[in-house]
Parts: sequence; C-alpha cells; structure tokens
Amino acid sequence: MSRNEIPKELQKRLEEFHVKVPDIPLKKSKVDRIANWIYAPAKSPIDLLNIKGNSITRLVLYPFILLLVVFITPIFFI
Repeated sequence: MSRNEIPKELQKRLEEFHVKVPDIPLKKSKVDRIANWIYAPAKSPIDLLNIKGNSITRLVLYPFILLLVVFITPIFFI
C-alpha cells in the first residue's frame, strides 16, 4: 500500500462527514486595504533616527539641527 492509498474502512468513515467550506476571498477589497493602512500602528520617530536610550546627545541635537536648517536655508534663496 502506498501513501496515496486510503484503506476502505477509513475512506468509508471519511465519506460520512460533510463539511461546508466557506468561501474566503483571496484578495482583499480596496476598502479593507485602506482601513488596514489607516489603522496600522504608527512607527516611533525615535526608532527612525536610531536614537537609543543612552544617546541623549542625539535627542537634544536633532531638533537644533532641524531649526538651523529651517531658518538658514531661506537665506540662500533671497
């Protein structure tokens, strides 16, 4: 007997059961995808900047660098 063959007794028992399999859509609708995108958890900006618990200097310096860039950059466009 090979692996693909099922004994007659077992086949008879299996045929006694009738199972209804629900249709599960393989592709999500656009509304579901948009809802998943909207309600996805936000990433922490501290993780994006590679700021760890012991790097207080980065945590303090990044806002100052951002302010300098924002206020000094318009000078070059005057």
